[in-house]
Amino acid sequence: MADSKREEDKLTGRWEIFRDQPNHGWIEWHGGPPPFTDGEVDVRLRSGRLIFFRHPLWIGQRPGGQEKWAHLGDGLDFIAYRRHPREAFGHAPNEALPF
Repeated sequence: MADSKREEDKLTGRWEIFRDQPNHGWIEWHGGPPPFTDGEVDVRLRSGRLIFFRHPLWIGQRPGGQEKWAHLGDGLDFIAYRRHPREAFGHAPNEALPF
């Protein structure tokens, strides 16, 4: 799925975070409930779009409130994800930030 020097990782600064992980941190996803409910995650959509650094329960959007991590055969399907090894921000997902 990915080589060890993905261009988007170089551009976004993720090269150092995922450098030593197999497949550069990407794990194939075949649909179902979210694999975890905390932390931060990047996802790759079937359309080719990448969504970076989001909470797994608040990532993406599907029409009609459909399950985001399910596979429905469209471009919004998550086909791979990678979990960040640590949280970069020390706040709750719904907490207001002071800026």
